[in-house]
Amino acid sequence: MAWSTLNVFQRLARQWDAAHPYNAAQVLKISGDPDLSALHATWHDTLHALGLGRVRLDGRSFCYESLNGQTHLYGIRAVPPGVSFEDCISEELNRRFDNPAEPPFRPFVLPADGFHYLGVVYHHWVADSVSIRTVLREWFLRLFDPAKARRSPLTLPDFGYRRFFDLIHQASGLAHGVLTAARWGAGLRQVRRIQYRCGTDLSVRFVVRAAPPGLIDTLHQAARRHNATLNDLFMAAIARVSSRYVPLKNRPHRHGLAVGSIVDLRPYSDTDIADAFGLFLGFTNVFCRAQDFRDPHLLLRSIARQNTLQKRGGVPQASALRMLIGTIVGRLVPPHRMAHFYQKHCPMAAGISNVNLNRSWAADYHPAPLLDYIRVSPTGPMMPMVFATTTLGRSFHVALTYRPSVVPPHRIDALSREFLDALAQYLD
Repeated sequence: MAWSTLNVFQRLARQWDAAHPYNAAQVLKISGDPDLSALHATWHDTLHALGLGRVRLDGRSFCYESLNGQTHLYGIRAVPPGVSFEDCISEELNRRFDNPAEPPFRPFVLPADGFHYLGVVYHHWVADSVSIRTVLREWFLRLFDPAKARRSPLTLPDFGYRRFFDLIHQASGLAHGVLTAARWGAGLRQVRRIQYRCGTDLSVRFVVRAAPPGLIDTLHQAARRHNATLNDLFMAAIARVSSRYVPLKNRPHRHGLAVGSIVDLRPYSDTDIADAFGLFLGFTNVFCRAQDFRDPHLLLRSIARQNTLQKRGGVPQASALRMLIGTIVGRLVPPHRMAHFYQKHCPMAAGISNVNLNRSWAADYHPAPLLDYIRVSPTGPMMPMVFATTTLGRSFHVALTYRPSVVPPHRIDALSREFLDALAQYLD
């Protein structure tokens, strides 16, 4: 039994989980009808082969334990036909993992007309998107291509962010981290805070909206013309809809808007952690000035410039220091005050998690039998909504997790349309 140490983001995520369930989900949309007995058997075989099960915590260390023949207690939830996919995910995002004997993974299947959703809702502190994609890959392979299934356990890291990013134990790294944190704090003092409609209710809902087929190709072309990335385009569109649909306070000296981005830190590691099962994420954000919104191209140039400078300056890695500060604050701020604290000191209007799956295993089985791959991100106490944009093949969709206490559900359809309209303005 291998033990691993909670890294700084895992400790922070567990603090956020005390304020509201910090759950995420990933879902396969598969053609045909599900075979429930095969799903159950392959799911438990996947957990056993990968060395996953319930989690045992001992201070800041944890390990995975076998279910010891209790697999029948924690099988696959068969969602009744007729339940909407969005309602199913919304319910699970708000449901706590409060049983220590339960694994931090809740598999489910939802039949539909000619296809079915097969997914996992997971306790986000245990794993990032890359790790869960591995779990779903192994489950999928056992169903559709068993000869390629993995039979060896996953690696649990026995190190934290310090070893990866040389941030704390070298004076130069520490100085850089302090400088970027100071700049980040100065920028946040110039952006507008959220005007909450229902206090700090952290309950969330989920929707998913598909973009028109082929739009992703023209967006890539547009990004190149503007010397930007696809993620820059997405962030510009998110900033524009956030300024319109997120209720923000107008205060003297606070006229800007902040949008965050979730970054996979694995490529920045000085050791190979591609196969490590865990949570290795960082954050960046852009500050949008009031004058930037007068011209969508000016807004895009500002966002692209900031993102380029942050990549060059190691800001994603340096976000580990901000997480460390967050864990210290989390010991002092009670869970019911956490959202208020973040809104006051870290007012983010929205966030994005953007992934291109065309370089992953999913592309090998798309468009049949894998119709689509849907990722669902949590908001946490920091953001009122998070856009999970996912590209597979020549299509992409937007999975939006949002707080109804901030953005009412009746405005989500209009928000989604305007997001796509904002992207279309960069196609000229």
